[in-house]
Amino acid sequence: MPPPGDPAQRLGQALRQLLHLALQSFWRAVREHGLSMSQVFALRYINHRGTCNISDLAKALGVTPAAASQMLQRLVSQGLVRREENPHDRRNKRLSLTPRGKQTLQALAPSFETLFDRLSPPLSPAELEEIARAVETLTARLSPSPSDSPPSTPSPRGTTS
Repeated sequence: MPPPGDPAQRLGQALRQLLHLALQSFWRAVREHGLSMSQVFALRYINHRGTCNISDLAKALGVTPAAASQMLQRLVSQGLVRREENPHDRRNKRLSLTPRGKQTLQALAPSFETLFDRLSPPLSPAELEEIARAVETLTARLSPSPSDSPPSTPSPRGTTS
């Protein structure tokens, strides 16, 4: 028997709990790699773009170029990001991931997947299908129209979109 209460409130509570569970192992892995969530977003953004400059990254992070530069310095010193002069504009630095930066992102991706791996044994294929359809419907209805969409950013799962 489902718990009493407004279905929208129950759905909101269930989604908050699911998100919390899904992100627990991801946050743990982020901390184990000595990173902040902003740094992970920066790594994912750079990976998604291939190369970018500090202004692009600052805009994507919603911070000043000075703040983005400060964060990048830590990522460079950790050997995760490469900062090179742009041959067309020496004042503009190009950012790209190092092999170690790519490996770090690859190591973080499975940590987010662990919750979904845990779903298969306790749920039947029919239950998984029902949940998948419901979540797909919810996602489709909540997705912004193209005119509402922010600039393209990396998807939450994996290392590229």
